Amino acid sequence: MKKNIKYIVLSLAVVGVGLYFMLREKLSRYKRQVVFQSNSEVDKWKRYNELSPETAQILKQYWKDGVGLNFSDDEVLSSDFQSTWAWSAAFISWIMKVSGAKNFPAHQTHAHYVRATMDNTLKDKGEFKAYSLEDEKPAASDIVCKRRGNSTATFGNVPVGDTLHCDIVTDVFDGYIEVVGGNANNRVEKSKLTIDKKGFLNAEDYFVIIKNTL
Repeated sequence: MKKNIKYIVLSLAVVGVGLYFMLREKLSRYKRQVVFQSNSEVDKWKRYNELSPETAQILKQYWKDGVGLNFSDDEVLSSDFQSTWAWSAAFISWIMKVSGAKNFPAHQTHAHYVRATMDNTLKDKGEFKAYSLEDEKPAASDIVCKRRGNSTATFGNVPVGDTLHCDIVTDVFDGYIEVVGGNANNRVEKSKLTIDKKGFLNAEDYFVIIKNTL
């Protein structure tokens, strides 16, 4: 009898935890898929980097299915190629597409889809819209972007082809968010970014957040 009670309590606890996360996140099927797919890619890359033979097919898939570019194994496994062709935007585009987004403005540069989603916001159209960090808090499946190199990009002023990096938000905690990015230390990697007490992103160099209504 005691064992039965123990199992019932344990079952209720498991169900309770599941309900807690469902209610806390309130994620749509698409958003859940974005998070799942992002985390799955992190697992694929744990033992490899962009020059590992095991990742050649994965990288080619990001390029082809993400932004419509075809490369050979020799190209993606070349250090010269990798130095010239950053694949982090192709990775983001691929995640959005395979998760079910048909209208994400996929491109091999982050600046292109940041500009496109800013335009969506101005014209109040589309499923993906960009906001300043002061206007929106990060949530799971959002894309957050930062300046890189000599970039001077600000919200509303992103030069064509500007050097940026973007990550996908996979979870939100007290004081930080977890994000997944491609071409981070030459692999798909998870990292943490700080948020303030109100939940707004305040990590250095980040300036824009892209949300979706899917």
